[in-house]
Amino acid sequence: MTVARRWNSGRAFFYAFTISLSIGVDILQYSSPLSFLPQALEEEGHKAPEIASVIGSYYWAGFLGGSCLTSYQLYRVVYKASESLSWTHIRLHILGLIVGLAGGAIALIFEGLYPSLWVHFWTRFTQGFMGAFLFFFAFLLSIELFQAQSFQQTMALTMSSMALHCAEAFGPFLGATVYVNFGPTMPYFALAAVSFFNQLLLLIVMFTLPSGDAEGEPLVSECEDPYVEDNSSGMTKIKNIFSSAMMWRSVLVIAPAAMVKASLESILPLFTDHKLHYDEFQVGLCFSVIAISFLVTSLVISAIWGYVPRDWHAWIVAGSMCCLGIVASTLLLSFMRGGPWESLIMPVQECFDRECEPHKHSSFLFYVWLALFGIASAGCFTPATYLIGEYVDFLQDSASKDAANAVWNTLWEVGGSAGLALGGIPSTRSWFQEQMLLVCMGIAITAAAIVFMMVSGYADQEELLHRKSQQKIT
Repeated sequence: MTVARRWNSGRAFFYAFTISLSIGVDILQYSSPLSFLPQALEEEGHKAPEIASVIGSYYWAGFLGGSCLTSYQLYRVVYKASESLSWTHIRLHILGLIVGLAGGAIALIFEGLYPSLWVHFWTRFTQGFMGAFLFFFAFLLSIELFQAQSFQQTMALTMSSMALHCAEAFGPFLGATVYVNFGPTMPYFALAAVSFFNQLLLLIVMFTLPSGDAEGEPLVSECEDPYVEDNSSGMTKIKNIFSSAMMWRSVLVIAPAAMVKASLESILPLFTDHKLHYDEFQVGLCFSVIAISFLVTSLVISAIWGYVPRDWHAWIVAGSMCCLGIVASTLLLSFMRGGPWESLIMPVQECFDRECEPHKHSSFLFYVWLALFGIASAGCFTPATYLIGEYVDFLQDSASKDAANAVWNTLWEVGGSAGLALGGIPSTRSWFQEQMLLVCMGIAITAAAIVFMMVSGYADQEELLHRKSQQKIT
């Protein structure tokens, strides 16, 4: 069940922009320090595992926060009575966004005032924990607040996905700009100011929504099946969620893609610093190349997704996953010409004993590979939001919707947390070890693409059976 009518274009864009900005602010808290914080910590004498812990604490806390949210939503499914979606639920979800942003903003101010290894660790941990609420409520609102499978819902989900990854990629460049021009504390204060601005916009959204169903604003869409009360037990509903092929096909895309992307984000700043001798601006530019290609690709996908035959959707996603694996497996090799390709046929031990340094540095080719990485990432992340949106729309009661969204977001965090943890294993002085890790990531997501195609067949059958059962009931 979703909003019954389409909003006018201006209001729909404002709602979608405000919701997606919440995700953008959340990810900026994580990504903005990437261009200067790892190098600063290394100059203070901290080792790669400590640096990876500071960077990864955000994802680990997100996993913890997501687990808490998921546990509560599963509790609601089991012990609370079924409820249809209401404006009260939507307002509570917006309030959750405001609380999450406020907690992150306070942590940012504290981090700017008292920078140290442990302060960075715990403030980023707090930001990640509150970020779990932002992920959960933002993606849920992008689904609930717009008519099911309409252009406005597709636009909202696309904007959320774009905000996430553009903030993740543009963040280092913006952080480096503020860091170099205004000092090491200003990036944190600037992010806090943007967070408070976002909270103001969310209050406007909350107070411009209809006050209740009595005003003639029903939530059940006229073009969708009417609400049919689900009298199944809570445990049966949970079993249906965890056994749903429709949900797991989206998880099989988002979790491996997040793992690959997080591993690269952990490796790229120090790799470009040590091997390419890039400064903060150049490191930020690398992330910006990924962001621009991701942005353009996401816009293209959102424009053509509804016109592409549904039978092609799974093939497009699986192909994007395989491309992401291939690009990740060769990304660090692309910055060299001559020596690195020859080094692949050297004995593995020899590569570990002496670094296979490049004969020439090819910046253009390196940027091309980063752009391809952004394109392949968009082909995974953006359709994954559409797939989970379709499944959440099919669920009947509010608690089941929240639970499915919470499980999906938590498993996304699991993938990102695993990627960052693995990113701390290779030596930051060995490009060969870093590349071998990305090769393993590429193999993993390619294997996930094969499983995704198998699960997609079951998901199509599940969707068909659902529609037939709804027609019989109504």
